[in-house]
Amino acid sequence: DGIQKMSKSLGNYVGLSDDPLTMYSKLEGTPDHLLKQYFELLTNVPLDQLPAQPREQQKQLALTIVTQYHGEAAAKEAQQAALNLVKGSTTGTGDSVPEFSLSSVEFPAKLFYILKESGLCQSSGEGRRQIQGGGVKLDGDRISAVDQTFDSPDQLVGKVLQVGKKKFARLVS
Repeated sequence: DGIQKMSKSLGNYVGLSDDPLTMYSKLEGTPDHLLKQYFELLTNVPLDQLPAQPREQQKQLALTIVTQYHGEAAAKEAQQAALNLVKGSTTGTGDSVPEFSLSSVEFPAKLFYILKESGLCQSSGEGRRQIQGGGVKLDGDRISAVDQTFDSPDQLVGKVLQVGKKKFARLVS
């Protein structure tokens, strides 16, 4: 945000070991006033070669840095997956969405518990608050029922669970 230092506890960091989609999504949200500074410090891209529009600069920054850490193919896949997820589609997201195995979850299970177990939320309480605030989607459909319960993993396998704009998990058995 340019005001506070990057830190995990503040939630404003980009981890070097983050998967490509998470890294891309975080970098794509870089505030406009920090773009030039990030390009100078984190890339070798000359400032005079940056696109004029800040939104395009954000995309280029994300693509450049993800390419540095994960390779060009993974960066382009993450870019496409981010675009698809923003549009509400989970098709074409490929392997760029991290997977969470439902084998560790005892069914029937409430959604807020699954959010905690998957690591998308730090606690069940945070999961409830995210659902109440409209920040949870399952395959692009917003979930509004705080006590949403799933009777078996079959109801969830293959779907993408999303919390906010930047946290995703593909549910597998």
